[in-house]
Amino acid sequence: MDTTHDKAPLALAPLVALSLGYFLVMLDVTVVNVALPDIRASLGAGPSALQWVVDGYSTVFAALLLFGGGAADRFGHRRVFLTGLGLFSGASVFCGLAGSAALLIVGRLGQGAGAALLVPASLALLQATFPDRATRARAIAVWGLSRRSPSVPVPLSEASWSPARTGAPCSG
Repeated sequence: MDTTHDKAPLALAPLVALSLGYFLVMLDVTVVNVALPDIRASLGAGPSALQWVVDGYSTVFAALLLFGGGAADRFGHRRVFLTGLGLFSGASVFCGLAGSAALLIVGRLGQGAGAALLVPASLALLQATFPDRATRARAIAVWGLSRRSPSVPVPLSEASWSPARTGAPCSG
């Protein structure tokens, strides 16, 4: 009787790409809190604007999450993932170039919309990439762990903020 259990290898490239996308989305939920004093100083943002900078991202992300999953099912997981990644990246650049609190808020809302497309599509892509049940379980565990990392390295997240030409901090 053979007692060896062959584990199917994890396809590393798609797992890293999907986990990295998820990591960036979750990092952006929390990392902006580190930059609030700089945002207040460089953009002259008041308490209300700072609240929108922090919560606008999470609100749009949560509000559009189910839409993102439905869009991925309807238009294709890869297409929606790449669209979400593009929107998220473009909005991150926009945030970095924002010269006012209002423009930073618009960028943060865009990041939330991109994240809402990216996250459900990444999970669906994981399921398609790893059809074997045991391998898929390991892949989803790695993907899920990638979301926990942003809450741990606070000094690392402080280093990810730098003023752009306009003096506005950039995120993501």
